[in-house]
Amino acid sequence: MINLGERIKYIRETYDTTQEELGKYLSVSKSSISHYEKNDRIIPLKKLSLMSNYYDLSIDYILGITKIKKYQDSKKNISLMITAERIQKILQEQNMSNVALAKELHTTESCIRKYKTGQTLILTTFALELYYKYNYSIDWIIGKAENKKIKEKQKIFN
Repeated sequence: MINLGERIKYIRETYDTTQEELGKYLSVSKSSISHYEKNDRIIPLKKLSLMSNYYDLSIDYILGITKIKKYQDSKKNISLMITAERIQKILQEQNMSNVALAKELHTTESCIRKYKTGQTLILTTFALELYYKYNYSIDWIIGKAENKKIKEKQKIFN
């Protein structure tokens, strides 16, 4: 098993990209890429989305939760409104309230309301929790693909 930082580094090196080149594309410093690779910081979903565009890979693949490199219906951009709708769908399908989801994700109800109304993008760690607990594709959650569930549960990270 590998961790997220190792996965980011593996992909970057596989595509023969320097930290500086990737950082420039993501509009972050070389040291930010280094922090992501050392797991000192979690890469934000917006930056992860840009990385998926740069390498033409699904976010789910980058995160190591599927072996599918790219979904046929992949979109380039995150949609806050689609993300909001999908958070609401998750709540309905799991028969959960805002409070219950907030408790499950160790956050506040107001944070969940902001996700549900498209005021803010879900955090990478929360999206990963929704995958780990319910198998939801992160690309699907943020509107980059229509593949809703990860068929084979994989656990690549420690």
